[in-house]
Order: sequence, then structure tokens, then C-alpha cells
Amino acid sequence: MLRFCGQTAFGQSKILFQPLIKKQITSKLKAINNCTSILSRNYAVKLTEEDNKLECIYKGPLTPQIKGVKVFSLSSSAAGLLAQPIIIKEAATIGSTSLLVAICSVVGFFTFVTPVLLHIITKKYVTEIHYDPTTSTYTASTINFFLAKKKLDFKVEDVEVPEIPGMFTTLKAKGTPLFIEARHFNDPLHYAKMMGYDKPMDFKLGDSSEGSSK
Repeated sequence: MLRFCGQTAFGQSKILFQPLIKKQITSKLKAINNCTSILSRNYAVKLTEEDNKLECIYKGPLTPQIKGVKVFSLSSSAAGLLAQPIIIKEAATIGSTSLLVAICSVVGFFTFVTPVLLHIITKKYVTEIHYDPTTSTYTASTINFFLAKKKLDFKVEDVEVPEIPGMFTTLKAKGTPLFIEARHFNDPLHYAKMMGYDKPMDFKLGDSSEGSSK
């Protein structure tokens, strides 16, 4: 009898407290979900603010081709370095000194000289330009020798347009030569500002002293 009364009392207390426990659990879960949603919302806002801070205004169309050529050049150079001892050993068995020098020269040219020449040509090519409207700062991206992205921050005041542009040089930003194309800008106004087309024209008719002497 006592056992039966204890079981019934335990069952009734379980029935009474079960809704309260469920209510507390659901309230805590709601609070946790609210906190996580607030944190995720704030994190998403921060990410979107950082992403929207910079505006991509230029993309170089030859970027994939340049990366592909540089990857092939670096991989062939690495293969040449690994195979160079074997080639020299096999060429030494021939016994001809002139042939050995010729083989070493060809292998050394494609191993060392080709990547350097390719880097000299492509190091000025701008792959992307981003613009920060809050600070009026441009960020030009180029590719270094090991295919890593190299960034250069500059303003319009830092740009110098050479009178006689060099090979693959459109302008100089902080003394660094860069190569860009006008037709690939999203907004041509940025290109005009960089090139100084919004400034008064200087016809360079000569100094007054030169005219008076003549």
C-alpha cells in the first residue's frame, strides 16, 4: 500500500513539474538562439561592411594567362633544377667539353633566365584596382615572382605620368611603374583622374626667356 502511494505521488509530482521543466528548457533555448542570431547578425554586418568598403574598379583581362605562364615557367625551372645533375652526368659520359658546355647553357637558360625575364615583363601588369571612397585611396594589385599578390596603396597625388612612357608602363604610382588599360575600367572617371585628364592642359610652348633670345 505504501509502495503504491509512493508511486502515485511520484507520478503526480512528475506530471506537475514536467511542464515547468519543459518551459524552463525552452526559454533557455530561446535565449541561446537569440544570442547566436544577434552575434551572427553583427558578424555578418561587419563582414559586409569590410567587403563593401573597397570597390573593385579595374580587372586586368590577361591575369589568368599570366598566372598560367608563370606557373608553367616556375614548374619547368623546378624540374630543370632536379634534372640538372642527371643531365650533367649523362653529358659527361660523352666526353666532349663543348657539348657539355652547350647542354649546361641551354638547361641553365630555361631554368634561371626565363623566369627572371618573364617576371621583368609581367611585374608591372596590374591585375586589380580597388578604390576606397572614404579615403580616396587606390589599391593596385600585381603578381610577384612567386605568384603571390602584391598590393600598392596610392592616391591621385602620388601618380606621375611619364612624358615618354617606357615598355609596359602607363603611369608611376609612388615611383612604381604600372601598366593598365583604359577600356577595362568600370568607371572611366578613375582612369581620367589617374592620368591627370581633369587637370588644366600644359601645352609646353617654351619659356619666355627662350622666346626673347630668339
